[in-house]
Amino acid sequence: MEWQKVSRERFQSILDEEVAALPQEAGKILKVRAVPIFEQPCLRSEDYGIEKVFAVARAENRVLFFDDVEDEFGVGIPDNDGVLRDLGTFGSFIAAVLAL
Repeated sequence: MEWQKVSRERFQSILDEEVAALPQEAGKILKVRAVPIFEQPCLRSEDYGIEKVFAVARAENRVLFFDDVEDEFGVGIPDNDGVLRDLGTFGSFIAAVLAL
């Protein structure tokens, strides 16, 4: 099966399910750090060039994003040019929220 980028609508559905399943304390963290969904440029490898992942929260220079290739969430720090090069994926949404 060939990979296809997750649509914004599908991602919103994934996010809604994940947020609803968060324990109360993690939900409080997310509430403070959440931002409207935006597309974060990232560089997974030189072979693929600059791609975009959906990001949903910020804390200082850290961004919580969804890696739709690996189907997991992570936190990373974009470089000075705004491109996320260290994808630092964590797996579950709650792990990424707590790492934020």
